Amino acid sequence: MTAAMSSARRRRRGLVLLSAVVGLVLSACSTGPSQVNAAAIVGDKTITVDQVQELTRKAVEAEPAAKVLADQRKLDLLSRAVLKQLVTHELLETYARDNGITVDSGQVGQLSRQLSESLQPLPTDGSVTADIIVQQAVNKVIDPTVLAKDYLLQLKLGQQAAPTLEVTMDYIVLAPGGPEEPTGSLRGKAEDLAKRLAAGPEQAAAVFQEEIQAGGQAMTAQKFTPSADPSIAGTLIYGTPVGNVIGFQPSAEQALWVVAVVTGRSTDAEPDPSAAQDPRLATALGPRLLQPLVDQVGVTISPRYGVWDIGAMGVAPSAAETAGFVVPMAEGAAKP
Repeated sequence: MTAAMSSARRRRRGLVLLSAVVGLVLSACSTGPSQVNAAAIVGDKTITVDQVQELTRKAVEAEPAAKVLADQRKLDLLSRAVLKQLVTHELLETYARDNGITVDSGQVGQLSRQLSESLQPLPTDGSVTADIIVQQAVNKVIDPTVLAKDYLLQLKLGQQAAPTLEVTMDYIVLAPGGPEEPTGSLRGKAEDLAKRLAAGPEQAAAVFQEEIQAGGQAMTAQKFTPSADPSIAGTLIYGTPVGNVIGFQPSAEQALWVVAVVTGRSTDAEPDPSAAQDPRLATALGPRLLQPLVDQVGVTISPRYGVWDIGAMGVAPSAAETAGFVVPMAEGAAKP
């Protein structure tokens, strides 16, 4: 009897201890935004799966051409585009609030009306690309006032930064070895090269010297400004802090990868007034300037949608399908 009572007491103590441990775990988990039903978490804000699914459903209904995507089993493109729009909005709101940036309400109203009037149905005969269908469908279901404000904020960020932004980097261009080279192998080479460069400045210098002596496409101490080549204004070049290694595809149409060490960044270079006059340049650069904020607040994407693609500032199906990557210099390595 005594042994049984002792055993029962031990079980009760065990249950009390287990309950305490579970309570601590749950308390720790509850200190941040809930991941239950989360499509994405941006800082302390949660974008729910329900939000994304509802907007995706409405997008298919609002844009007849989107049914082509459904027939082709490509609605995942639409849901990722919806999620990208929602994440970008949260980042813009946070950046604008933290930096005291505002846009004129009259301009927002005018642009929102223009957006609403311009969204005419697309052809449903398959003559329109999936990218255009996706963007149009998303634009039809996001509040036009939100779209207008987000666009004007991105425009303003780009216009403010473009005239005096200058980045210095050492880079190597990787091109396919030939038509027989397997798909994806060039990315693997870029990732391997980035790891070698990230080992430290001395190791990186040796890699560049080796590449130059071998006749490779390598350059050092090259300066870049957004206006000099607007086609790459939205790439990792202009959003990555000094001392990091980046790898990216300059264009989805070209099978090239650039791997570079960012060695310098200036926001007070000699002004180029014309840079602020190009809205396409400004709106490409604007989202890229949010990259440091992503590192600061954190962006987590549910695996059901993929991963946050820092290379495209969007959502990619998987880490292997992102448009680029950032590799920090090895711990303890001196920054360039």
